[in-house]
Amino acid sequence: MRRHFVTILTATAAWLSASAMSGCISGHPSESLTRAELVGQYNANAAAVPRLWARAKIELKLPGDKGAGLSWGSTSPLASPNGLLLLVKDPSAGRRQDFLLMGLAPGAMELFRLGSSASEGVYYLWYNYGDQGAAWWGRQEYAGAPGVEMPLDPGDLLSVLCVTEIPTDFSRLPAAVLRMDESIPAYVLSWVAPQPLSSEIIFRREVFFNWDGKAPRAYRVDLFDVRGRVVMTARLRDYKPVRTAADEVQGPVMPSDIEITWPARGGRMRIVLSEMSSLKVWNRRQFLFEHNLPAGVPLANVTQVDKDIPAEGGGK
Repeated sequence: MRRHFVTILTATAAWLSASAMSGCISGHPSESLTRAELVGQYNANAAAVPRLWARAKIELKLPGDKGAGLSWGSTSPLASPNGLLLLVKDPSAGRRQDFLLMGLAPGAMELFRLGSSASEGVYYLWYNYGDQGAAWWGRQEYAGAPGVEMPLDPGDLLSVLCVTEIPTDFSRLPAAVLRMDESIPAYVLSWVAPQPLSSEIIFRREVFFNWDGKAPRAYRVDLFDVRGRVVMTARLRDYKPVRTAADEVQGPVMPSDIEITWPARGGRMRIVLSEMSSLKVWNRRQFLFEHNLPAGVPLANVTQVDKDIPAEGGGK
């Protein structure tokens, strides 16, 4: 019996050693990318999309305080697009980017805008529906600072489009750290970054990539609050090409079906994109906050989310 037990241990040790030497456990891919390789592939695809124009089908479901809630739009195959998505990337702008998701009613009347303006250095959200309207805005440099909260942050939406580059200097913050989740299996990139004003290092985001020997594509993004709780999850599906000036056969791609949920709030938004293109040209004034704020939004209903932070920063 003792000899049999020793034989089993020896065989098990040999199997574990062989598995370690091959870099895998049975049932999982035998090859993997390094962090630099994964980020490099992701960035090469993202860099090929310097600007973006896309039609959008938007479906939004938000619970109400007293049970009524809000349900608007449709992503049904039979529904017509009810939104527009615009992006212009400026590498020299740092965190400041021109980004816009616009919700439209029949007749092209604007119901809401969620966006950011590089020239103004602000990010914002406003809605204008019937006799109701409200707006929130803040300075991009203080987005995510202690006590600063936006009902829907355009930066969160921009981060799940997979067309903005990831920092490649892994010796400086913000930085992406790679781990491999063999239970799925998946590559998982985790973001750590200093919080504006406090400079506290926080765990902000995790992006899950398929690990199946093919070109890795992000399929899930989790965003976290300062306590480490998941506050938003995005599911990314149906990657489709973005038309570029080069018109390559194997050009850049991005997810065309994005489903976002907010676990604590019970809210859900789905965006289905079409006609994605880098060739469209439009007036950059579209991204401005004050210039495009409708008269139907009373001044009393306009909230600056970082009003307690003086212009030079540093809090009260």
